[in-house]
Amino acid sequence: MRGRDEFTVNVALITHGKPLLGIIAAPALGLIWRGLVGRGTERLPMTRDGKTGAAQSIRTRAHPGPGKPWVAAVSRSHGDPRSEAFIAARPGAVRRALGSAVKFGRIAEGEADIYPRLSPTSEWDVAAGHAVVTAAGGKITDSKGAPLCFGEAREDFLVPEFIAWGDPAVALVKP
Repeated sequence: MRGRDEFTVNVALITHGKPLLGIIAAPALGLIWRGLVGRGTERLPMTRDGKTGAAQSIRTRAHPGPGKPWVAAVSRSHGDPRSEAFIAARPGAVRRALGSAVKFGRIAEGEADIYPRLSPTSEWDVAAGHAVVTAAGGKITDSKGAPLCFGEAREDFLVPEFIAWGDPAVALVKP
């Protein structure tokens, strides 16, 4: 946790290799994002004693268009050259450093456009965010645009790479 308040607890339900339900709780931020693919995504405030307030429906946002800056959610701790090159290929991109699965929540609520992670990470770090972003109207792909498949028992259950897109219409469109 490194003394930061952006740690998360992630829970996902995966069926036939696809995350269908995701919950991301960020207790120190007082937030929960939850999504059910095909039904939508909500953000809930959470008190220190674990009580939640009224749920607010959220959606990803459409990319603002050509010449407008991308907002890229980037890791505070796990930067990598391929992800940096991906972001750099989007001139004027604004980097928003965030911790943990909070990046998925910010994509789902329309506060960021992309979250590239073009280096390996664990399925359990991605699955809940995948469901939340997808349920909010976004898309998760690999760097070639292919969908991710979970539970295939890859070595150490690693996801080799992914890109979370707020606006599926711009997924893999060259900037």
